[in-house]
Amino acid sequence: MKRLFPFIAVTLLTSTAFAQSTTSISPESDAAGTIDWVTEVLKGGTTSVVLLLVGFVGIVFFIERLIVVRSANFIPRKLEHDIKKAAVQSDFEAIERDCQKSNSVLGEIGKYVASHTHIPFEILSFGVTDTIGRTVSRQHQRTYPLAVVATISPLLGLLGTIIGMIESFQKVALMGDTGDASVLADSIGKALITTALGLIIAIPSLASYHYFKSRVNNYGIRLEEMVDVLMAPWLHPEEEPEEEDK
Repeated sequence: MKRLFPFIAVTLLTSTAFAQSTTSISPESDAAGTIDWVTEVLKGGTTSVVLLLVGFVGIVFFIERLIVVRSANFIPRKLEHDIKKAAVQSDFEAIERDCQKSNSVLGEIGKYVASHTHIPFEILSFGVTDTIGRTVSRQHQRTYPLAVVATISPLLGLLGTIIGMIESFQKVALMGDTGDASVLADSIGKALITTALGLIIAIPSLASYHYFKSRVNNYGIRLEEMVDVLMAPWLHPEEEPEEEDK
């Protein structure tokens, strides 16, 4: 029991100190919970306004990519199934009819192949591959603005922070030793809010850029696989039945 007494005493003292610290921190937590973030963001001045505009542009491009980069616009499942079924039978008329009903990239490629069966295999294959490459490159270019937003947002936030810190030091220089610490804290808070706002915009923009870029690459690979299916009749022509020996 005597050996446990020091341990019990230390535990009680630690619990008391933790309770006191919790009590002293709780008012600050309540005060922090009443922060008006809209007002804080607007304190960033021109930099915050520019960042909000950049964020709005990022949202517009995100919505546009969300609408365009879909399976229905690249390689619809039903059309994919119908083309595979018709390609096995080398029925290019059916492929062309199915592709006429679709405005997807696969539909354009299917119509191109079905209407150019008379040209040599090498030329047809080169034309289809070039179409897929240009489509993927075009979609990457339309996704690139999200990367631009993700790049310039932290830089704008850092610029706002530097400007705010310069203003803070100017206040310290003017007030000298008689300056109020709360004024300096407010200036530093306004400086840091632009960095936080820049990161809030940059992180989802960068994640969205890589997400849509990955989806476009995936659709490009699937389109190339479908081209192999469409070109299969050239690579594996149907063998004519051999005449039976009389």
